[in-house]
Amino acid sequence: MANECVDSRTRSNAPGILCKLDIQKAYDHLNWQFLWETLDKRGFGGRWLRWMKFCIQTVKYSVLINGSPTGFFSAQRGLRQGDPLSPFLFIIAMEGLSDMLKTARENLWLKGFKISNRVGCELEITHLQYADDTLIFCDANKEQLRMLRVIFILFEAVSGLHINWNKSFLFPVNVVPDLSSLARTLGGRIGDLPTTYLGMPLGANSRSLGIWNGVIEKCERRLVNWKSQYLSLGGRLTLINSVLDSMPSYMMSLFPIPDGVIDRLDALRRNFLWEGNSETKKFYLVKWAALIGNKQVGGLGVRNLKTQNQCLLMKWLWRLASNEQALWKEVIQAKYEMEDHWSTSMVTNTYGTSLWRTIRNLWPKLRGNCKIKIGNGVKVSFWEDSWLEQGPLKTLFPDVFILN
Repeated sequence: MANECVDSRTRSNAPGILCKLDIQKAYDHLNWQFLWETLDKRGFGGRWLRWMKFCIQTVKYSVLINGSPTGFFSAQRGLRQGDPLSPFLFIIAMEGLSDMLKTARENLWLKGFKISNRVGCELEITHLQYADDTLIFCDANKEQLRMLRVIFILFEAVSGLHINWNKSFLFPVNVVPDLSSLARTLGGRIGDLPTTYLGMPLGANSRSLGIWNGVIEKCERRLVNWKSQYLSLGGRLTLINSVLDSMPSYMMSLFPIPDGVIDRLDALRRNFLWEGNSETKKFYLVKWAALIGNKQVGGLGVRNLKTQNQCLLMKWLWRLASNEQALWKEVIQAKYEMEDHWSTSMVTNTYGTSLWRTIRNLWPKLRGNCKIKIGNGVKVSFWEDSWLEQGPLKTLFPDVFILN
């Protein structure tokens, strides 16, 4: 979603500001009274509130000094790291900031990045939140940044959560005049796109080789440790299949992997498999292509990165075609229009920070390998969808389809 928002703003040529906020010691400073009132406002009952208060307020702590405990004391605020309840309670508390930003947008005090398509469908995104990682989109306007500053001050006062301005950044989108003055108004440091958000590149060209440098370096560091050990061929193969093959999966779940990156990762895996910790180059006994594939068909279970990448990207098409409700679906539908009940129309724009074009290009392959079970028939195309065992009717009866 963040990349699609930045891409839409970039194509509009209108100056904008992307704020990336860092919450200082997020769990440690949360005000309990604010948390109880937030839970009550969200509709949690009295019994639930009593349970939460018991779980949080009755905990006692002790400090070890030279290995000896110094007695127990109670906390007055904050959530415990490692407590399975803490992430959920913190997310609920952060909804307070989200509500304040929504109110500012409804009163036109804050304007986010607009996403629209050719038929006039429009969606405005002001912020995205995941736990304590917050992105805010707004115009490059001093009045809006002043409003954001007021919102942050009020939120800090009631919640106890403070923004670490030394680790928070303002990123200009397009040419932003007087950026230094805007940064002084809000606070924070000036950064440059692309950056990272939730471990993913943000604002980078989706087909750039450079965004994969971190993945390649991580694999190389892991191989350095393994090469210092004396491992058998079977041990090296197990490490490749269970560890090395999964390391690029997070990036591949959203970004198309370039052929150059595949070649580099294949070379790392191939060299480690055959050479191990040997300093001398050895002959490869079998072609690499023969090792890729399931063991049932003669391979050794080594993954084909291109196929894995396509499968992970098709997941988004599957989720788009399903009935689940999510903000990312609203963003995609508002930006690219729905071609039918299953997918968006073809993307004709040039590649930029947008990721959807590559994902949408996989739709024919996914659709051709899916079978449809008829329900009420509303989403099914009589001619084009494969609702018969033999395949789509337009393929079975092409002459009749042309007449239709």
